[in-house]
Amino acid sequence: MFTIKMRNESLRDIICGFLIKDTWKSLTSCDILLYRHDNNCGYVYNGKAYAHLVDSLGDLLINHSLKVKSVARPLSILTGERAYNCPVSFHQHYIIFAVMQQFIKIFKGTQNSLEWEKQQRVTLWSSILKKANPGIVISIQPDDFLCQAGNGLGIPVYDLQHGVISDVHPWYGAKYRIDTPTEMLPTGFLCWDDHSVATLSKWAVQKGIRVVRIGNPWFLRFMIANQNDILVQDIIPASESWDEVRPSILVSLQWGLMDIYEDVPNGVMIESLENVILETYDQYNWVLRLHPVQLRDENELELAKSYLISTFGAEITNKWINDSFLPLPLVLRKVDLHITYDSSIVIEAAWGGIRSGILNPRIKDADSFESYYVHERSLGIAEVIPQDSDLIKQWIIHTLAKGRAEPTMDTSGEELDAFINEIVEMCKNRNHE
Repeated sequence: MFTIKMRNESLRDIICGFLIKDTWKSLTSCDILLYRHDNNCGYVYNGKAYAHLVDSLGDLLINHSLKVKSVARPLSILTGERAYNCPVSFHQHYIIFAVMQQFIKIFKGTQNSLEWEKQQRVTLWSSILKKANPGIVISIQPDDFLCQAGNGLGIPVYDLQHGVISDVHPWYGAKYRIDTPTEMLPTGFLCWDDHSVATLSKWAVQKGIRVVRIGNPWFLRFMIANQNDILVQDIIPASESWDEVRPSILVSLQWGLMDIYEDVPNGVMIESLENVILETYDQYNWVLRLHPVQLRDENELELAKSYLISTFGAEITNKWINDSFLPLPLVLRKVDLHITYDSSIVIEAAWGGIRSGILNPRIKDADSFESYYVHERSLGIAEVIPQDSDLIKQWIIHTLAKGRAEPTMDTSGEELDAFINEIVEMCKNRNHE
């Protein structure tokens, strides 16, 4: 008897993934290969799941007449026609390797099984990259098998920032990554801001890895609002109908809190914030935003929905869920404050000058998450507030009186344009060789 363990996938995920036919062999040559997971799909465009960060960058490159293809990370179910740009899959290979690895572990030991699995996954990625023959791969946290295959074939692989980057993050922190072999790391990191660049540069630069500030491509397309950007122009009217006299307070939720923090036993929200919302419901316009994982994963959605309905009622819960699909840049235009346990929306809210209250008590000096949002906290645009209902209400009154802060984001888009132009030029030169 043995157990197949593939990160955090449930048996349901494994079965659903295995039923999705591998389609990666249908890939044809392209300039850009995108790699994304269902969890990255925070928007729906024309009925298709849209990975707002990765697909936004892809759209910008498509607008420059480059060929863009997509690959879905196992065990995503939003593949083919279900998702924007028709991502291909390699789920069945992924699961078969995991099963075989367990057999090899039983008969030949753990080390041999791990080495076999690593070799098979790198070989598979090499085959995928040879089929697509891209000039560059852009992904959110590309796995080391993809990085190793890309490095072996001379195909650059870039990691596009999707959330907080800090010293204590095991994917980005120096103490976790300094000893990782360079061939198992991305060619470069595409960052939102200077703080993220500085954090990664502590270890990446000495390994010869690029760290490039490009801003957030999803936010920038709404900030600049090009008249030719059909997606942006189509969705703007939906946000204009939001006309609210009361101060609006955004509460950004996160998934998996029950498994991480004992002070969030319901997995959705701490009790003191719940009490504040119930007690001030007529005073403020509360806007709860679910995390993309809570919207996409059946278990997470059921957990969040059950809690919200039992606490706040079905009508407002359904509205919150529907509004969670609105692009965050447009939502932030309409709200006056932001409260979260520790969502990276703290960073994005600061770009628009919106002040954030953080409820995770570990985000403070000399504690386990002291490096989280250190830039925003140093500016006073974000602060940790106690998990106490009366103190949260006092913070709201006091902070609303301050008004918006100075926005922290450069909305010119010049850095993003420079990177896009670099890729376009690289692809043109490559195609002419």
